[in-house]
Amino acid sequence: MTKIISMITLVGTSVLISAQVGINTAAPEKELTVNGTMKTSGIVFKQPMEKLKADENYTFIIKSPAPENKITAYNDSFVPNSPAPINLVQFKITCDPADKDWVNQFDTKINSKKFLVVISSFGFTQPTRTNSANWLTPVPQIFAYSSNGTWKLKADYHGFSPDASLPTGIWTLNLLVFDRSYAKDFNATQSLNASTTGAAAAPLIQ
Repeated sequence: MTKIISMITLVGTSVLISAQVGINTAAPEKELTVNGTMKTSGIVFKQPMEKLKADENYTFIIKSPAPENKITAYNDSFVPNSPAPINLVQFKITCDPADKDWVNQFDTKINSKKFLVVISSFGFTQPTRTNSANWLTPVPQIFAYSSNGTWKLKADYHGFSPDASLPTGIWTLNLLVFDRSYAKDFNATQSLNASTTGAAAAPLIQ
């Protein structure tokens, strides 16, 4: 009986002493330190997840591009043009000389199944006018829409155009491109039913 108790005590003591385990390293920094890659079918986090302290650093965790395909901290030096969780993309689009302010369809080639695109701001190089005798304020029609698997852009001052003596206009469109892992888009078609007021049939977010 004394031997058994001594063995249990010895095992318990060794567990307490070996509080940090290292794989491919003789100097583990945490309870488990892996020097190399790890593959698992799932990770379970404690609830609630531990919050970082004010003096601790934090970063995005993402899947790096192929061929690595690793879960890692975001680093924009992986490969050129590798997407971040949130990206700012700018297009400068020169219009058709025959219609100096109209972009009917511009294919960004951005995958609409993987990313969500929002036009954050825009600019146009030329003043626009109309031949109407009334004072009118030109309002741009600018859209980002998904079609055939990619995001398309449309930009136009409908009913207005730059003067024929001016150079062809150039649109600057700034896009916010979100990884769909971090964003959702909601769409709802509503009718005011011959009224000037209304309300959504149901909240899209609550």
